[in-house]
Amino acid sequence: MDDNYPPYSFRNNQGDLQGITLDQWKLFEQKTGIKVTITGMTWNKAYESMMQGKFDVIDTISYNADRAKIFDYSKPYATIDVPIFFQKNIAGITDVNSLNGFTVAVKKGDNCINVLKEHGITNIVEYDTAEAVVKAAKDHKVVIFTMGKPPAQYYLYKMGIQDNFNYSSSSLYTGQFFRAIKKGQSGLLPTINAGFAEISKSEYQAIDKKWFGLTRAPFYEDPLFKVLVIIGAAVFLLALLLFIWNRTLQRMVKQKTSELLNALHARQQIEAEIRELNAKLESRVMERTTQLEELNSELEESNSLLEEEIVKREKVEKHIKQLNDELEDKIKMRTSQLDELNAVLEQQNTLLSESQKVARLGSYVMDLLTKDWKCSPELHEIFGIDASYPHTLEGLLEIIHPDWRVQFSKYLLQVESGQQHFDYEYKIIRIHDGEERWVHGFGKIELDHKVNTLRLIGMIQDVTERKLTEEKIIFLSFHDRLTGLYNRRFFEEELKRLDVARNYPLTLVMADVNGLKLINDSFGHAIGDELLINVAKVLRKGCRRDDIIARLGGDEFIILLPNTDAVETEQILKRIHALAGQEKVGSSSIEISISFGYEIKRYETEDILDLFKKAEDYMYKRKLFEGPSMRSKTIKTIIRTLYEKNKREEQHSHRVSTLCQSMGEALGLPEGEVQELKNIGLLHDIGKIAIDEKILNKPGKLTNDEWKEIKRHPEIGYRILSTVSGMAEMAEYVLAHHERWDGLGYPKGLKGEELPLQPRIIAIADAYDAMTSARSYRDALPNEVAIAELQKNAGIQFDPELVTLFIDKVARLLPD
Repeated sequence: MDDNYPPYSFRNNQGDLQGITLDQWKLFEQKTGIKVTITGMTWNKAYESMMQGKFDVIDTISYNADRAKIFDYSKPYATIDVPIFFQKNIAGITDVNSLNGFTVAVKKGDNCINVLKEHGITNIVEYDTAEAVVKAAKDHKVVIFTMGKPPAQYYLYKMGIQDNFNYSSSSLYTGQFFRAIKKGQSGLLPTINAGFAEISKSEYQAIDKKWFGLTRAPFYEDPLFKVLVIIGAAVFLLALLLFIWNRTLQRMVKQKTSELLNALHARQQIEAEIRELNAKLESRVMERTTQLEELNSELEESNSLLEEEIVKREKVEKHIKQLNDELEDKIKMRTSQLDELNAVLEQQNTLLSESQKVARLGSYVMDLLTKDWKCSPELHEIFGIDASYPHTLEGLLEIIHPDWRVQFSKYLLQVESGQQHFDYEYKIIRIHDGEERWVHGFGKIELDHKVNTLRLIGMIQDVTERKLTEEKIIFLSFHDRLTGLYNRRFFEEELKRLDVARNYPLTLVMADVNGLKLINDSFGHAIGDELLINVAKVLRKGCRRDDIIARLGGDEFIILLPNTDAVETEQILKRIHALAGQEKVGSSSIEISISFGYEIKRYETEDILDLFKKAEDYMYKRKLFEGPSMRSKTIKTIIRTLYEKNKREEQHSHRVSTLCQSMGEALGLPEGEVQELKNIGLLHDIGKIAIDEKILNKPGKLTNDEWKEIKRHPEIGYRILSTVSGMAEMAEYVLAHHERWDGLGYPKGLKGEELPLQPRIIAIADAYDAMTSARSYRDALPNEVAIAELQKNAGIQFDPELVTLFIDKVARLLPD
C-alpha cells in the first residue's frame, strides 16, 4: 500500500506504518486468523510491484477502466474528494477547465493523472509522494496541485502553509478506495470481502474517530461564535467613538460661536471704511470721464485717417491677388507641362525597364576606388539577389563562377589600368537558386578632371540561351541528332587525326543494323528510331572510353579502335553481341541484330580508304548470313504482336488459312502449292501490324479516314514480306488479296485473269469467314446466307468458277 496517504496509511516519526487502513487490516487478522504482511512504499512503486506479482493484494487503490482490465476490486471502503489546490494569490481556478496553461503537480501513478489528460491538461509534473508534492508547493516550485483532500490538508497543516492555499469548490473528481487482486487469483477476493464484512460498523467508526478526531469542534471554535464576538466588539467601539465625537463637537461649537461674534464686529468696521472709499471713487470717476471724452475726439480723427489707409491697402491687396491669380495660372500650366513630361519620362522608363527585362539586360555603376557598385532591379533578377545583398567586389566575386573569378579579376584590372572598354563574357552562379548562367558584361571607364579612373558604367546581359544554343549547334555539328553518337563529319576529321603511327594497329569496324527497314515498315519509324538509340547504347557500353563510335547514316555505324589488334577487336565485338542479346525494343520485344566487319591498319603505307572498303565488304558478307535469320525472327515477332493486339485477327487468320488449304486440295494443286496457299492465308493480314490498334478494335462503323488507313495493310504486308528471302511471290499475293474480279479493288485495280490464282482464293475465303464470324456490331451470319452472298457477288467481286468450287467442295461441307 501507499505509505504516504494520511490518515489512511502513513509513517510516524519512528518510520512505522500507521493509519486507518493499518487498523482495519489488524482487525481483519483478529477476525479471520489470517496472518497479513503489510509493506508500505511510494504508490508508484507499490503499483509496479503488484504488476510484477510480488504481492497478493494492493490497498489504497482507486478505480479506473484501464486498471479494471488488470485487477478485480473489493467493495469500496472510503470515499475521497480530489479537489484542485492553488495559491491564494491565484484567482479563477474553479474546475479542471480553468487549468489550461498552468503546470499541475501530482503524485506519480495517481488516478488524477488520467482525469487531467482526459480533459486535455498535459503540463503535469509528477512527484513520488503526496508529501513531496506539498513540499514542492511550499518551496514555490509549483503553485497548483491536485490530490486527495485528506493527505493534502494533513501536509499543508504539518508544513504550516495551510493559509497560503485555497482549494476549488468543485472536486476534480470523487474517488473511492478499494483493495484489489490481479485477475486470475479470484479465489482471494471472497476471503477479503468476507473478512472485512466481519468488522462491525461501530469498530469502523471507532477507527475513523481515532484518526479523524471529534466530529464537532468546541463552541469557541465555532465560526458563528467568532462572528458574534466580532460584532459585539464592533458595537462597543462604535458607541465609544460616538461619545468622544459628541464631546468634541460641543467644544468646537463654543469656539466657533466666539469666532463668529468677533468676525461680526470686524465686518461693521469694514463697511464704514467701504462707504468712505465709495465717495472718493465717485469723484475720481468724474475726472476720468472728462479725460475719456477728450480722448474719443482724438480717436475719431485717427479713425478717419485709418479708413483712408485701409482703402489704399485694399487696392494694393486686390492688385496682389490679381498677380497671384496670374501666377497660379502659370504654375498650373507649368505643372501640367511637367506632368506630361513626367508621364512621357515614366513611360520611357517603363519601356526601358520592360525592354531590359525582355533582353535580360541590367545596368550598373561601379566605383573603381571603393569597388562598391549599384545596379538596376533587372540586374538583381539576373544575379538572383535582392537589395540587401552586399554590393561590393567580394559580393560580386561570390556571384561569379569559381572557374571564372581569377580571369574576371585580371580582366577588370586590365580594363582599369588601360582605361579601355569593358567587354567580357563569363559564368555566374545565381545566389538564390544556385543556377549557373552565362552573362555578357560591357561598359566604359569614366575619368575625373585629372584623367584618373573614376567609375565603370555599363550593362550586363544574360546570354545563357544564346550560349546554350551555340553549344547545341557545335554539338549537333559533330553529333548525330537521334543517337547522340558522333556523325560522319566528325568521324572523317577524327580519322585524319588518328591515322598516325602511334595509334597502330588502328582497327576500323563497320556495323549495320539488320532488319531496320522491315521494323520501320511494320512497327513505324518511332520503333525504328528506338532500335537505333538502343544500338547506340549497346555500342557505347561495349566499347572502351577512348574508342570513336559514329553513325554514318541510316542503319550504318562505324567504330575506330586505336592501338587494337584482332584479338582485342574480337573481344570487343563479342561483348557488344552479348549486350545486344540482352536488349529488347518496344512492347513487342524486338531483338537487336548487328552485322560487323573490320579491317586493321598496321603500316603507314596502307591506304585507310582501302581498309574502309574491305571492312564494309566483310560486313556485307556477314549480313548475308545474319540478315535473313533476323528478318525471319522479325516476321514471327510481327505476327505475335498482331495477334496480341487483336485476338480476333489471330482466329480469323487461322480459319482463312484452313479454308485456303481446303480450296487448294479441291483444285488438286501439288502439296507444295497447297502448303504455300495455307501460309498465304495465315499471313494475308500481316500488314495490319502497322494499323492503329484503336481502329482495328473499333466496335462501330469506321470513318472515311479510318477506312483509308485500313486499306493500307496489303501494301504494308507486301513491304514486310518482300524483305524476306524466298517470300517475294507470297508478298505479291498478299498485295493483291483485296483486288476484285471486276477491277474495282485495291491497291492496283487488277481485273479478271490479271489476278494470280492465290489472291482470288484468299478473297473468297476472307469474305466467307468475315460473314460467318461474329463481330462486335452483329452476330455471325448463317452458312446459307454467306453462300447466297458469295453467289450474288460471283463475277463482280469474286472469280465465278472459284466461287462455285468453294461452295460445292468447301462451304457445303462445313458444319452450320
